[in-house]
Amino acid sequence: MLIKFIGMVAGLMIALINIFDPGFHGFVRWIMVICGFLIFISHLKTTLDKKKNTVVNRNK
Repeated sequence: MLIKFIGMVAGLMIALINIFDPGFHGFVRWIMVICGFLIFISHLKTTLDKKKNTVVNRNK
């Protein structure tokens, strides 16, 4: 769970840093932003699915 949280934070930081203080320019900058958001969303989805399955299993 901690590793997924660190992955979410890292993905969000990559995206936000490249939006507000770009180290890259043009096309590469937007690729970094998109990849950062994809990393964030994938870790968030995995975490939420795991929590949902835990709640469903607990209610059985």
